[in-house]
Amino acid sequence: MRVEPLTVLIADSGADVADARRLLREMVAVAAESGAGSGHRGVSQEEPGRRTWAVFGELVDRDGLDDNARALAHDGLGRQAVRVAVDKIIAVGTTRIVRALHQGAVMEGSWGDEAAFVATPAEAIEHMRSEPGYAPGSGDVAIVAGPDELGPALVDYWRDEVGLQVRIVEL
Repeated sequence: MRVEPLTVLIADSGADVADARRLLREMVAVAAESGAGSGHRGVSQEEPGRRTWAVFGELVDRDGLDDNARALAHDGLGRQAVRVAVDKIIAVGTTRIVRALHQGAVMEGSWGDEAAFVATPAEAIEHMRSEPGYAPGSGDVAIVAGPDELGPALVDYWRDEVGLQVRIVEL
């Protein structure tokens, strides 16, 4: 069995919703090339399919939008993640804007164990530790966009605790 790295696409710290949408499209291309994601599932029990992950926090507002417009934009991002068939979506934050992102994913059809809503990066990590099927594996593709501490916290967890090789692509 060949060990492949977890590919992590990380948005820069000033990313807005439009940047995250571009990152989703890039992730779809990377996943298609590597055979990861629900559209490229393995056909045997010995080789389960590699999955795609989106971990989003509240994104920067460059346009001076009010909270309602920002919530709608984040809702749309959650919905887009479902439309491009991201396997697992984690919304990280405590604001109604982040809740809208999670709710958008749920309303678009990602529910049950496909979408999670947690308050902090530490809670996202704890969720991955404790929920069955919620830890990325070898060959998976993940995107991370949000507060500065989100990406480093997740990458450290995936490398140090899960023991994955991590290939970072910063966009």
